[in-house]
Amino acid sequence: MRRAVVSRGATPVAVRGRRARRAVAVAVARGASMDLGQALGERLRGETRMNLPPGRVGAFGVRETLDYLRDPNAFVATRVAKYGPVFKTGFFFKPAVVFGSRDAVSEFKSFESALPADEALPETFRELHTAYGALRQSGREHKATRANFSKVLGRAALASYAPVVAEDVRAFVAEKAKEKTMRAGDIKRFALELLFELFIGHVPDERYIQAMYAYNAGLLSLGKFSAEYKKGKQALEELLTYIEAHYRDIKTSGALERDPKYFFLKQYSEAVDENGARFPDDRIATTAVLMVWGSYIEAAALMGHALVLLGDAKNAHALAEVRSEYKATNGGSGIRSLEDVTSAKYTEAVAKESLRVTPQTAGGLRVNPTNRKLAGYDVPAGYTLTADPRIPFKDEALFPDVDAFKPERFISGSAESQRNVVTGDTYFPGGMGQHQCPGISLAVVMTQIFLAEFSAAIDSWTPTSTPTYVQIPIVILADDCVFDLEPATA
Repeated sequence: MRRAVVSRGATPVAVRGRRARRAVAVAVARGASMDLGQALGERLRGETRMNLPPGRVGAFGVRETLDYLRDPNAFVATRVAKYGPVFKTGFFFKPAVVFGSRDAVSEFKSFESALPADEALPETFRELHTAYGALRQSGREHKATRANFSKVLGRAALASYAPVVAEDVRAFVAEKAKEKTMRAGDIKRFALELLFELFIGHVPDERYIQAMYAYNAGLLSLGKFSAEYKKGKQALEELLTYIEAHYRDIKTSGALERDPKYFFLKQYSEAVDENGARFPDDRIATTAVLMVWGSYIEAAALMGHALVLLGDAKNAHALAEVRSEYKATNGGSGIRSLEDVTSAKYTEAVAKESLRVTPQTAGGLRVNPTNRKLAGYDVPAGYTLTADPRIPFKDEALFPDVDAFKPERFISGSAESQRNVVTGDTYFPGGMGQHQCPGISLAVVMTQIFLAEFSAAIDSWTPTSTPTYVQIPIVILADDCVFDLEPATA
């Protein structure tokens, strides 16, 4: 009988089949209580003689991936409770080591910059993020891409955005105060429209608002065969076509040079790649789409989480401090500048503590290209490595009374801050290293302005039911979460 062969140099299918059957037989022989999928996976991956972290991957990481997608934060919490702060699992159908202990994070940072990221990303995310996306890049290309971020997300850029954000927030809050009700979906839409305004100079038609929602939904869909992925791909094409045409129009008309509302696009018109060449128009359009997406979803999630926490009666002291800071700023007449924002240290601490109490997402994913040691364990080549901020965020040894909302943890010099361990190895809500989120500072600034203006105009806000959350690709309040609002009296 002929043996079927996949390709020249590949292991014959018949041989692989015998190995798999032998692995199953060995697993069965080791006892009925054995995790057969895990035993099979270990043999197929050649891990039986290695000292990997505790946990399970299974044969192909299917069960672990589906568990993660159902509730990412609970997934991490239950595995840390069972295995400790370093464990193996399956992330997006790939074997992974997840860690968050201080020592492991510090060790990881010593070699993280040399690790590739592209192959660690889920296929749907990789495709929709495009080759221009920083999360897919490494080396000189990635360094050049990130060098341009400071021009649109650094302090000078934030100073340009802050007055626009404050004005739009006041208008949004005034409208909601009149209506006396607000959906979480309203916050999400407001954040999206605001980011479009900041990054392309205007709010586009409804078609493109819906396209961005579809693009977000497609990023972590379960495969290219899924309806969500197909809609996301079509949405991306529509957004790119629209923004590239818009960019060319304002460049041709001269508006790009003379109108300050095109600050973002003007900066990218001068951006250069690793070879010193100017970004082509399609890359500028792609960058705008990716930046609007990443910034709006992160800001909307943080605004919603902070609002829930600040509105809880248990946290009345925090709300009082935010209002006190606001009254001290311009006599309570409203935020006008970035300096007004940065001077509000307690409100900033509220945003930072909200990121800790309700983590939005995992850390970045990297591919481990060669066998190595981490935290005393063997990590095989091909495993995904991820420093997960949710592990230290929920560590009682680092943040005592870990489930309590205490912005004072982030007030330098306060008694509470002395009881907590806040360092780059324990607090990294935007990830760490070469692929850390560049827009976390903008999300915090937007949230500070939102909380200050909202709490000044609204006396109280109460969810009409227990808040529910969308889990993927980022933990965010479900659109249908409704707040009853009680406007402040004059």
